[in-house]
Amino acid sequence: LKFSFGLMTMLMLAAVSAYKSAAVSAHKNVLLIIVDDLRPEVHAYNESFMITPSIDRLKKSGVTFQRAYCQQAICGPTRNSFLSGRRPQRTKAWNFINHFREAGPDWVSFPELFRDNGFVTLATGKTFHPGLPPHWDSPRSWSQEEPYYFAPNAYPKCREWPRSLVCPTNESLAVFSDWLDMNRTRTQLHHYGRGDKPFFLVFGAHRPHLPWHVPRQFWDAYPATEEVSLPSNETAPAGMPPIAFTYECDGLTTMTAFETSAPIPFPNASSALPHNMTRSLRKGYYAAVSFTDYLIGELLDALDELNLRKDTIVALIGDHGWQLGEHNIWGKHTNFELATRVPLIISAPDLIPADVVSTALVESVDLYPTVASLAGLQPPSDLDGVDLSPLFRSSGSDLARKNAAFSEYPRCPAKLRTPWDDTTSCVRTNRADFTAMGYSVRTDIWRYTVWLHWDGTHLQGDFSRPPIGVELYAHRGDQEADMDAYENANVAGNPANQATLDAMYQIARQHWDGKGREELERVLEIDALGPAPDRWIDPRLQFEAWD
Repeated sequence: LKFSFGLMTMLMLAAVSAYKSAAVSAHKNVLLIIVDDLRPEVHAYNESFMITPSIDRLKKSGVTFQRAYCQQAICGPTRNSFLSGRRPQRTKAWNFINHFREAGPDWVSFPELFRDNGFVTLATGKTFHPGLPPHWDSPRSWSQEEPYYFAPNAYPKCREWPRSLVCPTNESLAVFSDWLDMNRTRTQLHHYGRGDKPFFLVFGAHRPHLPWHVPRQFWDAYPATEEVSLPSNETAPAGMPPIAFTYECDGLTTMTAFETSAPIPFPNASSALPHNMTRSLRKGYYAAVSFTDYLIGELLDALDELNLRKDTIVALIGDHGWQLGEHNIWGKHTNFELATRVPLIISAPDLIPADVVSTALVESVDLYPTVASLAGLQPPSDLDGVDLSPLFRSSGSDLARKNAAFSEYPRCPAKLRTPWDDTTSCVRTNRADFTAMGYSVRTDIWRYTVWLHWDGTHLQGDFSRPPIGVELYAHRGDQEADMDAYENANVAGNPANQATLDAMYQIARQHWDGKGREELERVLEIDALGPAPDRWIDPRLQFEAWD
């Protein structure tokens, strides 16, 4: 009897184990590609001059979201947002000091959900911003089969032109950190793609983040520099409140292209960079995008070679946009369309249609619940994003539709009347000490941004005080095919738009005012302990303006 009972127990345990193994193996694998500073100026987004065949290839196998928006246009906070699934108003992470684990110590992050469900979760390159959370959120987010891999020299100096932000070079591919990171991800695909567990692998590409240090072949692939187009509007939007402008580029106040330097432009057109510089800088950005596209192609090739493509969800996202001289702005750190709009492509064979373009308003924070759902997992109930996959199913197609997308950005000048004194974009300012917060609402035909005095006690913009500035930009007829065509005139001062202004203000207030109270209590306890210690920063990050 004892033998029979023991044998029965063993058989039952074996059956349960086999069931769990089968359940895990039935899930889709995931390859997530996060690209730093990538604006949706690629061939897949109807920018025909761009050389991005790999992203084109991904587009043909999935859904391209034409109107996707990040929640804050700077690396650390946006990654804390979409990799935790919560908006900045809940993460309370708007700078390079704080991170989401302070506000939500028990939150299940995007990769952590997959790790908890039996996936191998590994990453290379820039996923979370270095140090936010500390140690790439290991071991919480990553399954520890291998240590997190971050290749050296991610932000190199240019040898030929030491101060230049543009640096085409004949160095071998193995010199470039992005190639090394990609190669490690490719090796992981070969190893874990043959395993008995599904995988969740992340490749975080640095380029096209500054500096645009790339293999020369990608620079040479574009026309001669003098043929590169210039921005159509090298001036700030007419009627823009000065607080809306950014007076730096990734912390730099001087731009250098090869041997030519110039100060960062101000809103007026007369301060625009010399056109030879502008063309060189734009070509450098385009070359960096094409380099990253090549690396993406290497990973897609590996999936095909391993016969893993049909079993793997591939998602591509830019962490935020970038302005290449449009509005006289270089960089992100604003609430404008070009800073907040991001490329987002999701390919899931047999689950969602291929070669489809969606014009629905979506947000970066939707990535987590969407990929989790497609992979067969139940995302946490307290995420701020929504599962977008119902947009492509016959039933429930309205569940994921949004009337608006939301972004925000703080400002930290010592005096509001001289906002150009703020050249740090608040990255090293304690969150209680911000000066202002800009809340931006993007609807189908409008972008509305209200700049409010900062309430450091409640860590939000103060809706009880008159705004510092208000912006309203018309987007009627915008097909998102022209980087210069919109947001060139602030029409908030037009009396005919008062009803729109009132309605948009109410949307903003409903979305932000008093939200994130539970998280507020947690972070205030942390802040009461005094200044945070220096965050762990990888010593290999040597570029002075990395964000």
